[in-house]
Amino acid sequence: MKNILIMGIGRAGKTTLSNMIKDKYNSYSLIHSDSLKWGLIRAEDKEKYYRQNVDKQKEFEHGEYFQKSLLEFFNSLISKDKNKYGYILESGQLHPKYVNKMIDFNNTIVICLGLGNLTSDEMVELCIKYDKEEDWSYGLPREYLAKHAEDWYNCNEMLKQECTKYGIKYIDTSKNREEVLKNILKELDNIVK
Repeated sequence: MKNILIMGIGRAGKTTLSNMIKDKYNSYSLIHSDSLKWGLIRAEDKEKYYRQNVDKQKEFEHGEYFQKSLLEFFNSLISKDKNKYGYILESGQLHPKYVNKMIDFNNTIVICLGLGNLTSDEMVELCIKYDKEEDWSYGLPREYLAKHAEDWYNCNEMLKQECTKYGIKYIDTSKNREEVLKNILKELDNIVK
């Protein structure tokens, strides 16, 4: 089976889509990049620091070292997958230039989920709407989220441009998200195997 890499901005439906794929094709192993991030952070005994300093946490996870490590880990798993069960990597930290450089597009389907043309204020509203208890942003005041919204907006704009540049499919999930994700799942039926 082809491997699947789902990247993109927060609240675009990456985790939801990866779980939908895993439910439909249960042979896949699903990797959430946040689990690897926190594993590395805990290994250095820095969880408390990064939980209290979200800006530093974001700097770490969006840095070149973590992104390259994540993709090397994914590639290592794929290379050991002799039975071709397949892997799904879901990540909100990856830049298209690293994905383009390090991923074999012949063996891996790459999908980027984004928030189209939403403003930063609309992104805050979407964040609040889809927030879950395990999300770093859960329960935070709107004013605090608004401080991060400019970064989200800039990241979304970058993804739109860079995905086009590197031939990665950028999919807008800001409207009719559930329907868009179901359509992606239907498209995968034709190319997963």
